[in-house]
Amino acid sequence: MIAKYHIDSAFEFAAIHAFRNQTDEAFEWLDRAYAQRDPSMMFTKVEPLLNSLDNDPRFGALLKKLNLPN
Repeated sequence: MIAKYHIDSAFEFAAIHAFRNQTDEAFEWLDRAYAQRDPSMMFTKVEPLLNSLDNDPRFGALLKKLNLPN
């Protein structure tokens, strides 16, 4: 799946990794999604699958970069 959808689904891969508590991998995919201007990034703050990232300082930094209040 990654080979086929890595360009269009970076945010979704990040959500899967976050749900599986694979924090570093989730942030790698979120960085890709940001760089690719993935439209799904608008859901970063409200996506329940990303809840495991809430306490990580990188998540607050990402929200700030997206201009979303923490």
